[in-house]
Amino acid sequence: MKKIVKFRLNGIAVLACVLVLGMFSVGFAGDSTVNPDTLPMFGQPKIVRSDVQKASDEIFIRDNVLRYRTKQAASNAYAALGWNAVREKQLDGAMLRFNQAWLLNPKSYNPFWGFGAVLTAKGHLAEAIDQLEVARDLIDDPTQRPALLSDLGAVHSEYAARLPADRQLERAQRFVVANSRFTESLENDPNFAQGWREWAISLYEQERYSEAWVKVKRARELRAEPFPPEFLKKLSAKMAEPK
Repeated sequence: MKKIVKFRLNGIAVLACVLVLGMFSVGFAGDSTVNPDTLPMFGQPKIVRSDVQKASDEIFIRDNVLRYRTKQAASNAYAALGWNAVREKQLDGAMLRFNQAWLLNPKSYNPFWGFGAVLTAKGHLAEAIDQLEVARDLIDDPTQRPALLSDLGAVHSEYAARLPADRQLERAQRFVVANSRFTESLENDPNFAQGWREWAISLYEQERYSEAWVKVKRARELRAEPFPPEFLKKLSAKMAEPK
């Protein structure tokens, strides 16, 4: 199973193989016994916080604002802990940290990007897309926007590629959205090498081999991470590399 997505924060790749950690699904069923710490936003609004939990949350926010001076600084600190946990593949721990970051600043894009990363790693691609789209709406850092959009395009693409044969219309629609996100990413930064790389992989899944080679060429020009040899072999089998 190929590597697809690299989630990034502040220009650092934090998850190299989120789509190779287990079995895949396009969604996940609710489970009343699940620990809310392992769900985005502690499972809210479906799982209501108790009065005791709300009081504890307020104490947590107060203490961390005193420690970090502002809610945003505190949120950033906990999001950084979340990305560290993602790197270590400690997914439940990562979700807790992103939840704490969200609690400190519900309008920050970082926690929602993190939610998407964790859900993708767990194979819950539809739910991951929902969280990443929220991050797209909230992001206020232009330097991080190309990476977020590239991640979003890659997850849309992987979701489409894994749909069953009887859902071809939805598959096509998802690929349209994926292409839109890649386009938006590279409009923000035409030299974002990872965006060209991920788009090439997506176009192979779309059976658009000529366009995939164009993206491969551009990714190489920008010195993107090398493509997996298996991917280039499969692409070459469908269409020889243009000279």
